[in-house]
Formats: sequence, structure tokens, C-alpha cells
Amino acid sequence: MKSTRIVALFTALMMCVAGAVFAQEEAQEEAQEELQEEVLEEVEEGKVHDNTGTNPINFTYDARFYMETSWFDGGSLIAPTFEFRLPLGRDLANLTNSKEGIFNDLGEKYALRLKFRPQQNLNLEDPGGDPTADVNISGIGDMDFRFLAIPYVADKFGIAAGLEAFFPTATNDLLGSNAYSLRPQIFAGFFGLIGKNSIFAPGYLYVFDVGGDAEVEQHQIDIYFVWLLAQNRHWLIVNPQMNFDQVNDVDIYVLDVEWGYTIPQLPGVSLHLRPGTAFGSDKPFDWTFEFGIRYIWR
Repeated sequence: MKSTRIVALFTALMMCVAGAVFAQEEAQEEAQEELQEEVLEEVEEGKVHDNTGTNPINFTYDARFYMETSWFDGGSLIAPTFEFRLPLGRDLANLTNSKEGIFNDLGEKYALRLKFRPQQNLNLEDPGGDPTADVNISGIGDMDFRFLAIPYVADKFGIAAGLEAFFPTATNDLLGSNAYSLRPQIFAGFFGLIGKNSIFAPGYLYVFDVGGDAEVEQHQIDIYFVWLLAQNRHWLIVNPQMNFDQVNDVDIYVLDVEWGYTIPQLPGVSLHLRPGTAFGSDKPFDWTFEFGIRYIWR
């Protein structure tokens, strides 16, 4: 009889524990579903607060590293790049421990981006077919710095405009542009126009030199399509680009496709793969492939 009571008590205790665990799991599932619904609603409204960094109208604090390899007739180029993105104002607002003031909303409207290429490797094959005559050039590449602002944003539409500056920091003339250049630019963002959780962002950019040893004048059109997939855990980007070089009188067309995914075990960390190709008689490469990693912490 005593053992029967112990078994009954133990069974009741286990049922209580199981019920508590089940209730906790159910509450966690409901909270997760509510969070996912909120994220999807924000995406539909053009407020893509996600860990992908794919929305040009949503500024994030992030660091990126990607390795791009380009193959062209007669050689190849390997170009690793470090990129840092920094919205302005949010940290300044936090220093005052105040949610009010002129600095509080700056991070949603203004941001900086820095790109630096620490070590490029250019391999040029000998046109005569002699491998001993191949040329290998390694060195630092150019650096560029961009300021971007959002003058207007709504639920389904936004505008971003900015100015980018290029500096000829390359240690070899073949690894850079040999010119100080500026690139004013403007983008329009349309949210949900080409499907749920999508962004369509066409942009116009104009590049011109302001110093250095080379003359630069280019009109560039950048057409940016992005689809967020699997509840913002993956993304697909299709990015056609057109470059009209006024100095050399050539037109270059580039098509890149990017697939990326976040790593659930590492919040804020994601990877991407980006193959591409170029068209035109004076295209700078035949094929290109990029592998990258990014970390977004706010």
C-alpha cells in the first residue's frame, strides 16, 4: 500500500512537472509566433528590422568581410574587402541617457560606410603561353567612404541620397583607379511592390574625378531587387548594373545574384554567396564570385 502511494505521488508530481514544461513551451511558441508576425508586419510597412542588412532604407551597425574573385581574358583578380557601416546619432543619444534631443533620431536618417581593400592579388597570364612569363601583382587597393541620408520614408516608399568619395590608396596602378573621385547618388525604395517581403530599389549614380592621374566620368544605373525568405532568415538579391563610361566611350553591363542566410546559433551573423557576370565588348571581367560574412549588432 505504501509503495502504491509513493508511485501515485511520484506520478502526480511528474504530471505537474510535465504540465509546467508544456505550458512553458506553449508560451514560448506563442511569443515566437507573435514576434514573427510583428517582423512580417514591419517588413510589409518598409521597416525591415532584420539581421540581413539588405534594406538600403534601414541603417544598421555592422561589419562585413567578403572575398571576390574575378576571371577575365588573360588573368584573374582576388580582392578581399572590409566594410563597416555606422548609423549616426544613436550612440551619441545613449551617452546622455535620454530618448529626446537632436541626436536621438539621427541614426535612422544618416549613416556612414567605409570600404577598404587590404591586399589584392592580380594574376596576368603571358599572351604567348609561357607560364614563366606570367605577372603576379599584390598590394593594397583603393579605399572609399560614403555618407548616406534618408530625406523621406513611408510605409511603402523611401528615398536615400548620398555622396561617396574614392581615394587612390592602391600601391600599384593596376590595382586602383589612380584618381580621387566623387559619386553622388540617389535611390528609391519600394517595399512589397514585387511580392511579399520584397524590396525594389533603383538608383542613379554619377562618378567624376576631382584629382589624381586619371580622368573619370561615368553614369551608373543600379537596379536592386531583394526578397526576404523563410521569415527573414534567408534572402535573394538580383542586381543588374549599367555603367556608361564617358571618358573611354564604353558601356558595361553587370548582373549579380546573391543568396544569403543567417546563422541561428550566432545572432546577427550571416553568410552570402554572390556570383556575377558582365556583358559588353569592353567588359572588365567574364565571371566573378564573392563569398562574404557580416555581423550586425544593432
